[in-house]
Amino acid sequence: MIKKLITISTLILIGTQLSADGFNDNYLQVGYTSSNFKFVDEIMDIKGSLEIGNGFSIIGRYGRETGEWSDPGEYETSTYSGYRVGIGKAYSFNGNTDITSSISYLDYTFKQTIKPNWRSTTTSRPTTKADSYIGSVGVRNMSPNNFETNLQINAFRGGKMKSKSNEVELSVIKHFNDKLGFGLRVLHHDAAPAVSYKSDFTEYGLFIRTSF
Repeated sequence: MIKKLITISTLILIGTQLSADGFNDNYLQVGYTSSNFKFVDEIMDIKGSLEIGNGFSIIGRYGRETGEWSDPGEYETSTYSGYRVGIGKAYSFNGNTDITSSISYLDYTFKQTIKPNWRSTTTSRPTTKADSYIGSVGVRNMSPNNFETNLQINAFRGGKMKSKSNEVELSVIKHFNDKLGFGLRVLHHDAAPAVSYKSDFTEYGLFIRTSF
């Protein structure tokens, strides 16, 4: 799945005409995402970026994920909440195409409740906390009609999660003016083979971005 997304995204980037509009990495973004992961149905998140000079930016994100599902004999719900903070670097390829990279730290909390079908009481499992480090690399392009296309690959490593997961994400943003943009995104996550349950999943989202 990841290889297919990379191929499609590369063709989109190659086929996009170029302009010299440039990019603005001072923004605040609010989004909603739907997921087919067993433990997550929907995600609400806030994401931001602040330029600090020479192509560097401070990046941050806070997200809350909720899900519900049924296993044999019980009904379960889950809530994830967490933040991500890091630093990004954009390398200008020309006036309208950048190579991007970042490294960030992820900290999250997971809470699960179980309600057996044969009784009305609900049991809450102990809250779980974990963290991980994320390395990202990507490419972005701005078209003459102010459509911004982003392709990014994320690698999760280390931390309490002991993760070795990878993601590929494609997003397209329509900038209506210097202040407001609307975007769509698709992300596919491949988990480490050691994970006991199926945790390869795909997300589809939309977001609004305000730049300053």
